[in-house]
Amino acid sequence: MATRRPHVRTIPLSCAPSQAPCPTCGKRGRRKQVLRRLVRTLAYKQVVFLDITYGEYRARCGCCSTFRTCPPGVEPKAAYDHKVREAVLDRILDDGMSVERVIASMRRDFLLDLSDGFVYDCLDRRVRGLDMAEHRRWILTRFSGTLCVDELHLGRSTLLLATDPLQDLPVAFAVVAGDDRDHMRRFLKDLKWWGLLPQVVVTDGSNLYPTLLAELWPAARHQLCVFHVLKDLHQRVLDAVRRMRRGLSRRGNRGRKRKPGRPRRRSRRR
Repeated sequence: MATRRPHVRTIPLSCAPSQAPCPTCGKRGRRKQVLRRLVRTLAYKQVVFLDITYGEYRARCGCCSTFRTCPPGVEPKAAYDHKVREAVLDRILDDGMSVERVIASMRRDFLLDLSDGFVYDCLDRRVRGLDMAEHRRWILTRFSGTLCVDELHLGRSTLLLATDPLQDLPVAFAVVAGDDRDHMRRFLKDLKWWGLLPQVVVTDGSNLYPTLLAELWPAARHQLCVFHVLKDLHQRVLDAVRRMRRGLSRRGNRGRKRKPGRPRRRSRRR
């Protein structure tokens, strides 16, 4: 059965008046030419584009030589409008989806093929708009005294993440180029400079943490994460079971008489 191609619908949208204000200083400029472009928007199980008619204007100020207009909810040179970005952020922040699940959900519900870079760009824009100073003051008032530190590998970058597991709060984060001692020291030193004084610090079994924690918070107790401890324990048990199976297999084949005649090719390869 052949799959039906989705119907493509366009919504005309115009923002090309004869005069428009400069986006920097607000001084009005005269229109130079009229242009058009397509921007993808959201519609359930549909492919919908915004057919935007916009203008290029000759500036009368010193901010720039020319500038272009764009309608509300659409950024210059953007392939998607703000509805797509908000839908991505809602699935990550409110629904707790991973990047792969967000991409699959947007493809299933809105027929959108998004890339990993676009999803990370949506998160980066949201982070840049946060008031981190206010967030730090709010964290200090609700901090329970237990700090959990971990690192997540995101391709070429590494996400350093500090959370409060008792209050279920994200304390701080940083995207760095590598997972080494210098980046981790800078990250934890910033937390100490904020005024964060944890009583217990929970980490995995990495060798990055013991020396740094003793240097920055000598009075804090260092505790290993239960999940990582159980994971290492299970791995050791499975390795021991594999060694036992291999030993029993060798012991079972020992002393067996070979069948007369030339061995088959399959047995010779083994």
